[in-house]
Amino acid sequence: MSILALIACAFIYSKEVQVKELSKQLFDEKGVSSHLRNEKHHEWERAETFQQEIIAHKQEIADLKATFKNSNDDGDFGKVIHWTNQMATSQTYYLTFVVDPNGRKIMNDFENRFKRSLFTNDERETCRRIGQSEVFDFISNRISNAQSPNYSEQLEIAYLTGQLESNYD
Repeated sequence: MSILALIACAFIYSKEVQVKELSKQLFDEKGVSSHLRNEKHHEWERAETFQQEIIAHKQEIADLKATFKNSNDDGDFGKVIHWTNQMATSQTYYLTFVVDPNGRKIMNDFENRFKRSLFTNDERETCRRIGQSEVFDFISNRISNAQSPNYSEQLEIAYLTGQLESNYD
């Protein structure tokens, strides 16, 4: 009988140890679950904050667009120009590098930097200078094109969009 009681006590003790281990595992899992829930909650709060910031930025952009669209303000360089096309036409080059005083400064700086003696004893340096000069020449040609009495921005746009074949360059 005492042997049976000893076996029963050992069995009860082993079950008690198992219960304690399972209880500890459950407590640990609850802690992890609680931590994950807190992280998830913080992520939702951050997402909501970002969503509100996005809405505020979209409103700010819409306000700026409306302000620009409705602007009839005269700036330092004349009337505000509302571009109806997104193409860089010869007229765009003319307005940027001739009409705008800062554009003229930039064009003069380009000329001083890139319109110099092209040929040197070093072939690579000569090629580099020719490439730099081509950019300046391209801009100058576009400006000259815009100043031509026969120039039409609508015709140039039609050519650039492929609606017309011409010799514009």
